[in-house]
Amino acid sequence: MSQPSAINNNSLQADQIYRAQMAVLRHNFPFSLLGALLTAVLIVLVLHDVFPMRDLLLWLGLNCLLLACRFGIVLRYRSASADEQDVSALQRWERWTLWSTAAAGLLWGLPYAYWMYYAPFEQQMFLIVGLLTLGTGAIYAYCIHLRLLYAFEIPYFAPPFVILALLPGSVHHILAVAGALYLLVTLAFAHRMYRTQLDSLRMRFENTDLLKKLAIEKEAAERSNLAKSRFLAAASHDLRQPVHALSLYLGVLREQDLNPKSRQLVDHIGRATLAMGGLFDGLLNISRLDAGVIRPQRRHFRLAPILEQLLLEYTPQASAQGLRLRLHRGPWPVVQSDPVLLDRILRNLVDNAIRHTRNGGVLIGCRRRGNTLRIEVWDSGVGIAAAEQENIFMEFHQVDNPERDRSKGMGLGLAIVRRTADLLKHPLTLRSRPGRGSVFSLSLPLGDAHTADPVAHKAEVPKADGQWIFVIDDDADNLQGLRLLLETWDYKVVTGHSGDDILQAAAHCPHKPDLILSDFRLRAHETGIEVIDRLHEEYADDTIPAVLLTGDTDPRRLIEASARAWPLLHKPVDAAHLRRVLAQMLEHGATEAAVNTPL
Repeated sequence: MSQPSAINNNSLQADQIYRAQMAVLRHNFPFSLLGALLTAVLIVLVLHDVFPMRDLLLWLGLNCLLLACRFGIVLRYRSASADEQDVSALQRWERWTLWSTAAAGLLWGLPYAYWMYYAPFEQQMFLIVGLLTLGTGAIYAYCIHLRLLYAFEIPYFAPPFVILALLPGSVHHILAVAGALYLLVTLAFAHRMYRTQLDSLRMRFENTDLLKKLAIEKEAAERSNLAKSRFLAAASHDLRQPVHALSLYLGVLREQDLNPKSRQLVDHIGRATLAMGGLFDGLLNISRLDAGVIRPQRRHFRLAPILEQLLLEYTPQASAQGLRLRLHRGPWPVVQSDPVLLDRILRNLVDNAIRHTRNGGVLIGCRRRGNTLRIEVWDSGVGIAAAEQENIFMEFHQVDNPERDRSKGMGLGLAIVRRTADLLKHPLTLRSRPGRGSVFSLSLPLGDAHTADPVAHKAEVPKADGQWIFVIDDDADNLQGLRLLLETWDYKVVTGHSGDDILQAAAHCPHKPDLILSDFRLRAHETGIEVIDRLHEEYADDTIPAVLLTGDTDPRRLIEASARAWPLLHKPVDAAHLRRVLAQMLEHGATEAAVNTPL
């Protein structure tokens, strides 16, 4: 922070403390004025037999007049403190308060000295008690402002104590000395109270400033995080488009008659495209979880098929690294969860274990604990230090990948695991020792075997029977790739880059679409939802099935796109998966297709 900025901050804090001092003073004034009025009335009642009543009433009248003036000054505080940018009016109020308080001290101290000199001993004792009572009350009322305290206490206490010292007799002298000591002690106490209150005010405003700075920093961090999310969403969308087109053309190639060498080349390209799509899927799944568009479909199902499939799929990957992937077989129970989301969690855990294990192996096992099943994934990998065990669940955080080797992933797998487990309310725990390995445990409730879903078998994809599909995409390569792929599957295709294009093409088509396939984000801020609605209105039939494609990972876009019941597929779309979804939509409608669309 630069010096002028520091000076400005100190000046601003000094103004804040000054205003707070004046506010405390104004709050204490009514009580001190009321105490002074009651004490004055008592003194008149006690001294009326000793001194002329006329003199006492004159003194009481002057006191009441001064109290009224001081009360009027108190009432002016609100207008004096109204302008928070200018303290000059408050300083004038302070000066008036100071002079009126000093006048009150004299109006009490001088008559007190006179009465102390001429009053009998009994009345002197009462006057001393009244003197100390009102003086002590003034310390509590004025200690927030030392000048004000001295302006009242000195003219209030000094004349009576001087008179006591001049009176004959050791008792008066002792009382004078005791009174002087009392005044010194109470003033020292007042100084301590003043510093305490001032420190308290300073700390209050420093804490307020810190909270404001913290709020600013938090807002800046949130803006930065939002900008990061928007950048990733935009970059992901723009990168997905050519990869999606590549996967579509690759799907067309796979349908052709190729020689073995060409077939092998196509397979290699397919694996590279699939790997690239997996990287995009990591970003997508984080965005979908953040957007809250994933809603768990809980049901009772048997766990065995999921674990057996994991063993089947990941054994080649483990073997390629010289590892052994084992499944602790047993009487697999029925569990209650979302099978698709649970499968996603376990896949990420197994994949993560294999990636970070150099020798030994990975074990998948289960333990029953009452009504709960704990699924555990053990590895003999590098392990995770205690300080890093929470950080590994953050996006893009990788402990053992300083060179950013893409074969070790993007650092999103465990972030997806944590958020998905939280979504399902399945507690996730980690035990790990550096150099010895790690154990990830997921706890989920046991299910009812009588209501368990039967094991689903992949159905054959029905062949197309010349159905008409209207396709809308503003990217020329994607549109051409979709047209070629759909025609390869024997669909009849009508294409358009926008809503106007597809409506114009529809006017020349003698058939109503059997299905509408549209990109979500089109040009000129048009969306696929709007285009589908226009086509439904054009044919006066809102039952025409539709499928949305999107390359967006922006949570706001995902929420908007998921508002309808239509399946939402994310680019790059695997050709085989797209074919299954289209067939299901044409045969069964949106509900089954949406359910069978993976995370």
